[in-house]
Amino acid sequence: MHTPHVTVLGAGLIGKAIVHDLCHDYAVTAVDHSPAALEALSHQPCGHAALDAFATGALESVAGHADLVVMAMPGAIGHKLLERLVYLGKRVVDISFTEEDPTHLNELAVEHGAVVIPDAGVCPGLSNIVAGYAAAHLFSRLDKYVCYVGGLPREPQGPWFYKNPFAAASVVDEYTRPCRFRIDGQDVVLEPLSDSEEFEFPGVGPLVAFNTDGIRTLLRSLPQVPTLLEKTLRHREHYEFICRLKAAGFLTAARAQEFTEVASPGWKFERGEEDITVMRLLFEGLSKEGAPLRLHFDLLDRYDREARLLSMARTTGYTAAAVARLLLAGGFSEPGVHAPERLGMNGNCYEAILAHLRVRGIEFAQTRV
Repeated sequence: MHTPHVTVLGAGLIGKAIVHDLCHDYAVTAVDHSPAALEALSHQPCGHAALDAFATGALESVAGHADLVVMAMPGAIGHKLLERLVYLGKRVVDISFTEEDPTHLNELAVEHGAVVIPDAGVCPGLSNIVAGYAAAHLFSRLDKYVCYVGGLPREPQGPWFYKNPFAAASVVDEYTRPCRFRIDGQDVVLEPLSDSEEFEFPGVGPLVAFNTDGIRTLLRSLPQVPTLLEKTLRHREHYEFICRLKAAGFLTAARAQEFTEVASPGWKFERGEEDITVMRLLFEGLSKEGAPLRLHFDLLDRYDREARLLSMARTTGYTAAAVARLLLAGGFSEPGVHAPERLGMNGNCYEAILAHLRVRGIEFAQTRV
């Protein structure tokens, strides 16, 4: 019996969580340019390949024979690799939130028989899957969707009052990339970090929510929904510090790389340091019976002490792994580039993904408010 082979591109903290989820059921090869990153996976039953995926023939050597590829690469380089994988006709689950729109590769994917699920992390990703399900199965008319989400240190410390488990450049992108939303039926572009509001989440305490760019595919997938917004959650001290730095010019295009290099060491979690992931998905509209309906889907996830996995790595990596398992099982096989909400619109796909996450302790509390 053939054991499916999965290649995981990127062995950072998110990539490690993906390998942790998949390697006991599939033949997994972890790929990274850093031997040290791969050494941290030495206790896992998986293959290792230390190489530069952009080197001539390197990507083909590790992905050419794979039944599926999971991309856990920084957004700045993810699109170029994704395009090459599409030419190879691969099934791809991608958590890279690239500046380029991955759906532009749809015709190419159809031509080559590739099946691609981009933006398949926690947000975008899991949030989109739930949004697609709610729009298709819970509401007769969905009027408003707002995603509040943040990965936060459990015990924030100065000067940053923030840490993150993925590339610092991806966080800087959140703070600098224009936010594409729809408000009251009008497509708008707003400044990142704008429209701050107080946010209270049970068991977490006061946070600040502000605009970030994470809606994109939903603008096309849910054209009938008048309001679609995303807001990132941070501790107030961090938010105010970042706003001061932006006002001083440190987040301009000319200085963003320099800022990223300065921030990166301070944003890294120490070994054993704990984090939390907070998400609230707000839906407003009319129920299937035509009555006003307002729902919260709340998620609070914590650091896994036994597996030594950060919560943001769990929620992002395990979502990508759940989508990978769905594709490998034949639960979704249509060639093309498909936004994650497409999976949520399919009740069977939605249930399979949420059941996988539930077993791993990642579960939404649904409340009518």
